[in-house]
Amino acid sequence: MSERFLSRDRNGGVLVDVVLEGDVSPDAARGQGIEVNSHIGRFTTARCPLPLLSKLLSLPGIERVTVAERCEPNLDRSGLDVGINNIRTVTPPTFSGQTGVGILVGVVDTGVDYTHPDFQHADGTTRLVSIWDQTGTGASPPAGFTYGAEWLPASINALIPSEVDDQGHGSHVLGIAAGNGSATGSAQPAFTYVGMAPEADLCMVRTTFETTAIVDGVNYIFQKAASLGKQAVVNLSLGTQVGPHDGTLDMDRMMNALTGPGKIIVASAGNEGDKKLHGQVTLSGTTPQSMTLIVPTYTPAAGVGNDFLLFSGWYPGTSQISMTIVTPSGVTLGPVNTGTNLIAQNTVDGYLNIHNGTSTPSNGAHEIYIEIYDNVTTRPPKTGTWTFTFTPVSIPGGGRLDMYLYDSALAAGAAPRAVWSQNLAFGGVVGSPGDADSVITVAAHTTKACWNSVDGHGYCWNPTPTLGAIAPFSSQGPRRDGAMKPDISAPGFGVTSTLSVSYAGVSAPLVATDGVHLNFAGTSMSAPHVTGGTALLLARSEWVNATPSAIKARLRSTARADSFTGAVPNVIWGAGKLDLGAALALPLTLLVPHPAKGNFYAAGKYDSVNVVLSGFTADSIAFALSQDGGGTYPTALGTIYSVPPGPPVGFTFFVDPSMSTNQARIRAVAQNGVASLTSFSDSLFAIGIPTAVETEPSVRPARFALLPNRPNPFNPATTIHFELDRPGPATLRIYSVSGALVRTLVENRLPAGHYRAQWDGRDTAGRPAGSGIYVYRLTEGGRNLSRKMSLLK
Repeated sequence: MSERFLSRDRNGGVLVDVVLEGDVSPDAARGQGIEVNSHIGRFTTARCPLPLLSKLLSLPGIERVTVAERCEPNLDRSGLDVGINNIRTVTPPTFSGQTGVGILVGVVDTGVDYTHPDFQHADGTTRLVSIWDQTGTGASPPAGFTYGAEWLPASINALIPSEVDDQGHGSHVLGIAAGNGSATGSAQPAFTYVGMAPEADLCMVRTTFETTAIVDGVNYIFQKAASLGKQAVVNLSLGTQVGPHDGTLDMDRMMNALTGPGKIIVASAGNEGDKKLHGQVTLSGTTPQSMTLIVPTYTPAAGVGNDFLLFSGWYPGTSQISMTIVTPSGVTLGPVNTGTNLIAQNTVDGYLNIHNGTSTPSNGAHEIYIEIYDNVTTRPPKTGTWTFTFTPVSIPGGGRLDMYLYDSALAAGAAPRAVWSQNLAFGGVVGSPGDADSVITVAAHTTKACWNSVDGHGYCWNPTPTLGAIAPFSSQGPRRDGAMKPDISAPGFGVTSTLSVSYAGVSAPLVATDGVHLNFAGTSMSAPHVTGGTALLLARSEWVNATPSAIKARLRSTARADSFTGAVPNVIWGAGKLDLGAALALPLTLLVPHPAKGNFYAAGKYDSVNVVLSGFTADSIAFALSQDGGGTYPTALGTIYSVPPGPPVGFTFFVDPSMSTNQARIRAVAQNGVASLTSFSDSLFAIGIPTAVETEPSVRPARFALLPNRPNPFNPATTIHFELDRPGPATLRIYSVSGALVRTLVENRLPAGHYRAQWDGRDTAGRPAGSGIYVYRLTEGGRNLSRKMSLLK
C-alpha cells in the first residue's frame, strides 16, 4: 500500500486511516485493536494498524471501507468590501457593534500561533478555548479520540503547548475569521487588520489533512461548543478534488450529518479554477471520443513514487463504457471494459493501474480510477501527449463522462502541472468538502492588487488583477449533478491577516508594514470572511440556533451583484459578493418551515405549506414547486394575500399526481410594494402515490428472504425488497431500536413471490420519524427475518 495512504501512531506503528460504513459496533472494532474516533450515523472514522486490516474487513455490519484521501490547504480592504464598517466600529481596545461575542469560531488547518496578540484578550490571556494538535505529542488526546494532543486555556496561558503553525496558513485564516487586530509593530497603528468576529471564542485543530482527521476535527469543535453551551461555526480552508463532485463523497455526507441548528460549516471552493484538471465527453451511439492530457517537460525526482498522476472519472452506473490509453511513445493500453481492471502495466512511459467500474460508490455511478507513476526510477510519467479514448458499449443511463486529474506531482511537485487539452471542461471543480449540501461554499474575488511591505517597498501581484473581479484561481461550479456551487463569493485575492511567528518560509515582500501581518491569496482566505460573518449572525437573537440552510439563504439573499458578477446566481459567483451589512441589517425574514426535510406528501390529497414572516407585512406571498431539487420552479401552487408578521401562516393546495418526485422543494416569494423577498423550504421532501406492497417479476424461484433496503442511509424514503417461498399471512413492520412499533407496511395474506414495499419515514400517525437506526422485520408462518436501516435528516 502506498505511503500516501498511511500514518503513524505515537510509537511509530503504521496505520491506515479509513471510513467505515454500515452498522459497525465501535466497541467491536476497538476489541480488535482498531482505533475508533468519530461515529456519525452509519459512518465511523478509524485508524487501523496495517497488520489488522483483515480483521477490520471481517467486522460484523461492515458494508463499505474507504481509505482516507488527503486534502490540501487551499484585512483592511477586504473588511470594507464585505460591509463590516456598517456593523462595527473599532475604539481600541474595545469594539462596538457586531463582534461575534459568545460564539465559538473553529478552524481545522495547519495550526495556530497561540502567542499572537490577535488571539488574546486585552489582559494577555488566550481567547482559545482549546487546541487539538492531531500531529502533536506532550499531552493526552481529547476525550473520545485516540491521537494527537489537546491543550486547554491554562496550558496555553502558561505557554506549555508545543503547537506551532510553521506553514502560517491556519493563523492567517483564523485571523481573518476572528482575529482582533491588536498586534502591531514598526510604529504602525494597531487594529488595522481586524477579523470579522473579533470577540468570538476560538478553537484550532491542527490537522493531518487526511479526510478522516478533518471530519474528526469538525466533530471535536462541535463537541467542544456543546460542552460550553455555545453555537459554533467551523472553517475549512482546504479541499480535495477526489470523488464524484456531486456531494456524495464520504466526507461530504459526514459533514452533512455533523451540521445542524447552531452548527455551521463553511468551506473554500478551491483554487482549481485555472488548473485545467477537468475533462468531459458526452458519448452517443457507438462513436468513441478522446481527451488528451499534456504532460510538461520536467526533471523527474529521485527515487520511486515521487512523480505521479492520479485520475478519478465518473459516468452513469447503468451505462457501460470502455476506455483505452495511448502513451506519448505510442503504447496502447486497453480497451478496459466496465467491471474490469488493467493493473501493473510497466510501460516505457510509466507504470499504470487502470480500474473501470470495479468499485461500489455510494452514488451508484461507475468510477474510473487511474494511476500513472514512477514505480521504476527510470520510467516516470512520460512528457508529451497522453490520449484517453472512451467508447460507448451500452449507455441507457447516458454517455456523459467526467475525468478529474485530482492529484499530481511532477519533479516532486516542482514542475508545472499536467493539463487536459482536447475536451477540457470549464468549471465543475468545486472540491470536497465544499460540494457538500449543508456546507456554505465560498469563491474568491479581488480586493487588493498592491500593498506596502515591511521592507519599505511597494508590491503588486503579477499580473496585476482587476479589483472587484473574480480571482482567476477560484474554482467554478456547478456540481456534477447540476446543483449550484459555489454559494457566495468573498475577498480572497490579496487579504492581509495574522502572521505566525513560526512561519519560516515567509517571503518578506508579503509581510505588511507592521511586521506581524501577512498578505495571502486563495479561496482559503475568502472562506473565513463568511465564517466570521456567520458567527456575527449566530450572535444575533434573530438567528440563534439557525440551521445551515437558513444561514446560507440569508447570506445568499443579501449578497451583492455588480458589473463583475453579472446576473446571479451563476457557477462562478454563486449568489454574488458577501454583504454582511445587508445580512446583519434588521431582518425582514421569510421562512418556510413546512414542508420540512424528509416529509412525504401523498398525491391525490390536499396538503399545506407554512410560512413565517418577521419585520414586515406582505402584500402577497406566491408559492411554486420545484421537482428537480430547486433548479427550476415551473409549477405555481397559488398565492395568499395581506400576510402579517408573527406565527406561521398556512397555505393549502391539492397535491396532483403529476407532481411526484423525490426532489421536491417549495419557493415562497413575498411582495411588499415593489420590494420582494424569496425563501425556500429547508430541504428536499418527497411527493408520491403511497403504496403498501408491490410484486416484482423474477425468473428465479422465491426464497424466504429479507433484502437490504435501498437507499441506506436514506431520506426521505427507502424501498424494502423481500421474498416469500410459500403462500401465507405475512407482515413487514418497522421498529425503533428500543423495540417500539413505528409502522406496519404489510399485513396481508400473500402468495409466494418477490415483493417490494416503500417506507416514507413516517410513523403510523403520519408523523415524520426522527433520525436514527430502525429495525425492519418480516414475519411469515412463525418465521422471522430482521435487518437494520438508518434514517438521516
